[in-house]
Amino acid sequence: MKVYANFPHELPAAPRYSVVSVGVFDGLHRGHQRILAAALEGAPAGAVAVVTFDPHPRAVLGPPKRARLLSPLPERLELLGSYPLGAVAVLRFDQQLARMSYVDFVRDFLCTGLGARRLVLGYNVSLGHERQGNQERLRELGGVLGFEVRSVPAFEIGGAPVSSTRIRHLLDAGNVEAAAELLGRPYALQGTVVRGSGRGRAIGIPTANLQLSAEKLVPARGVYAARVGIEGRLHAGALNIGVVPTFVEEGTQSVEVHILDFDGDLYGAGLRLECIARLRDERKFSGPEALVAQIRQDIAQARAACAQLD
Repeated sequence: MKVYANFPHELPAAPRYSVVSVGVFDGLHRGHQRILAAALEGAPAGAVAVVTFDPHPRAVLGPPKRARLLSPLPERLELLGSYPLGAVAVLRFDQQLARMSYVDFVRDFLCTGLGARRLVLGYNVSLGHERQGNQERLRELGGVLGFEVRSVPAFEIGGAPVSSTRIRHLLDAGNVEAAAELLGRPYALQGTVVRGSGRGRAIGIPTANLQLSAEKLVPARGVYAARVGIEGRLHAGALNIGVVPTFVEEGTQSVEVHILDFDGDLYGAGLRLECIARLRDERKFSGPEALVAQIRQDIAQARAACAQLD
């Protein structure tokens, strides 16, 4: 899979992607997966290109806000790489591009630049300045420029469309199980193991502290069952997201996981863990002894939750 990291300033030497899909694809959830399947269906090998956005358009067009991505760009490219795509073009979204008409964008970058003869789009995707390029207008433009538009219907679960926004709301509530149903896989956190406070090791329950991308959405504070891959083996883990209020009233939130049946040095290593089930809220205990007793229960529950996936 070829990655055009600075699209549209970086274009292929010759247009060769006859099928193009455009969208943020944040999280690559089951709705996105249906779009990719539709794009790949019947397409020649290597002919499908996906255009994704970085930064997210709302970070450019909306009021300033903390980024809350389900899949920051490196993770998104990894997810897209699991499909037999010919290319992913990373659209470097800025104010100048936001002012571009959908006619110019589609003609110059998708058709002339990539070679699009078919656009495969999610049901709610519109292109160009102020989203004026709705799918009816795109079909009209296709009649002029020689491309077709295929609109992929919403993928619904529980009577509502699967969307990145819906998944964000679930994770904000700590409902990682429902989020996994919409994603088609457990929600994953991946980052670098860094040194923490050392409290876990001091109480006999060492943890690996993860430093995540600043853009990554972290589920609600609490304790979760997690699954951690190390050296080709999956380990159960008890994941804590929060500030450990037994020791401090408030502070910088940490993401730390106690990995079951593992004893080793992970400092500086990349680690990926999957959020399997929410076990409980974060809460303050009367002291270290009460906290350790509860963590022992958390570990047992985490082991049982992960064992159900085996």
